[in-house]
Amino acid sequence: MADYREHYLEVQRAGANVVAVSVDEPDKSEALRVQFSLPFPILCDTERRVVRDWDIYNAEEKGGIAKPAVFIIDPSQVVRYASVDTVVRRVPAAEIVSLLQNAAEEQPVRRKVHIPLFSEWKSAIRNIIKR
Repeated sequence: MADYREHYLEVQRAGANVVAVSVDEPDKSEALRVQFSLPFPILCDTERRVVRDWDIYNAEEKGGIAKPAVFIIDPSQVVRYASVDTVVRRVPAAEIVSLLQNAAEEQPVRRKVHIPLFSEWKSAIRNIIKR
């Protein structure tokens, strides 16, 4: 996430924003956000609904965590880019910035299409508000 902190302004200049989703409790997520000086919010999916619905749930590690993943969602709520990564290999933030900057010229390759349901966002936001 530190890589996305370093490229946060570039992401914003490209017309996008960054939001992290974690299965941790709000106080733990906030401590992580403060520790790494992250300028973007971490939404808490403590019930693991969103990570399961988006197929990024890793039940085998640490009692169930989210897999590292990046989604670019356009204003009409269509996923234009998706990358589900590993701890060892993650999409660099600079690559995401490049995709965003070139989005007007050419459409990025779609790996997966998912239109988030209002209930998914509502649940994640409700969890972060609980802290």
